[in-house]
Amino acid sequence: MVNRILFSIMILSNLIGQKDTASVAPDSPYYLSKRMDLPLAAVSTGLLVGAELVDVTPLTEDDINDLNKDEVSDFDYSATENWDENSIATSDLLLYSSIGFPAILLIDKEIRRDYKKFMSIWAETFVLTYGLTNLTKVLVSRPRPYLYGTSEGSEEHKMEDDNQRSFFSGHTSLSAASWFMMASMYQDYHPESKLAPYIWATAYLVPAATGYYRYDAGKHFLSDVLTGYFIGRAIGVMVPRWHKKSSRVDVGLMLLPSGEPGVQLTYRY
Repeated sequence: MVNRILFSIMILSNLIGQKDTASVAPDSPYYLSKRMDLPLAAVSTGLLVGAELVDVTPLTEDDINDLNKDEVSDFDYSATENWDENSIATSDLLLYSSIGFPAILLIDKEIRRDYKKFMSIWAETFVLTYGLTNLTKVLVSRPRPYLYGTSEGSEEHKMEDDNQRSFFSGHTSLSAASWFMMASMYQDYHPESKLAPYIWATAYLVPAATGYYRYDAGKHFLSDVLTGYFIGRAIGVMVPRWHKKSSRVDVGLMLLPSGEPGVQLTYRY
């Protein structure tokens, strides 16, 4: 908990100290400003803190024995007999490589020259996705599909602390957010590049593979991985788009009628 919150505070502190950089690097497709980045950092931090404050108790052995797979929808039913430790390892590898892979764009001279904006957008994308995923998991508290199964290999794992955090797939959402952010930003920096279609193709395929292996592992239902895929994709595309100089979206802080702080999202026509 502490590490996650400190990480968010570090990003928030960095953004507080920023100046609007739109005029500093006129050749950059992006801009940073307190009006845009402070609300995003505040929302992301709030999501992370909120997820930690929700008291969620792992399912007990009696709870697991009371689960009835007949109550699972037909759409998700096939996942209840899945269990594969190799798929767990493969999905972990895809997740961790996805999180770190955007760093390869810093090899590009133009992107490296614009590293402050690139790193800030990357961090905002990651923390927003991570916070939304974690908060949803603890609020929904959906049992993982392998809890319904009878595979001997899964028995020792059924009492894990996260056995009720199935919805939605964090591996899939974070993989999708990272790859779609990477594809979006590379195309914005190099709109005429012949490499961009290949990066976009990889952005679609790697999160899909991550989701498949989470499903095959028995860690998630099909609806979990589809939801994670589309939410991660949306955040990975939208956060860079909000920071584009040509963006018509504006985010700012506001006071609600009750006097409480809120976030205002506007669109310029």
